[in-house]
Amino acid sequence: MSGDRDALQRLKQIALFKEISKNAEYMQKLTAICRTRSYKAGATIIKEGEIGSEMFVVLSGAVEILKRTRAGDNYTVVSLKAKDNVFFGELALIDDDKRSATVLAATDSEFLLISKKDFLELGNSDPAIGLPITRAIAKIIASRLRKTTSDMLTIFDALVNEIQEE
Repeated sequence: MSGDRDALQRLKQIALFKEISKNAEYMQKLTAICRTRSYKAGATIIKEGEIGSEMFVVLSGAVEILKRTRAGDNYTVVSLKAKDNVFFGELALIDDDKRSATVLAATDSEFLLISKKDFLELGNSDPAIGLPITRAIAKIIASRLRKTTSDMLTIFDALVNEIQEE
């Protein structure tokens, strides 16, 4: 049972679950839909462009998030460590699109997985659990959209300035 206790403690630390983290019943139900999976260092956990239906919480170890350039080269966007209470793949809980990045195990690592199917079933049977998590995912999406818009404006301004200087 220490595995369930470890999973519960990790889930309580994940920002996505903050709104329900103090409700023991909700957290037990969330923990009940989690599965664990281990990967050896160097293993591909998620491949950019593939369809995914699971969210991952890093229980132990570390991962690297990689993006592919238009030229086909990979570059590391960020490294994530379990001690930082991190997760990835959360958009797979609400849509059926392709994975936006590749994730590699930087070290031997263990994860908690939540499948879209299980998350939707939990949310449908207990909206008081599903709605706050869905709201947290929506906030993540909104934040990323604002950053993308800001980045695009910066690029546009740089292009306009370069054209004006010619």
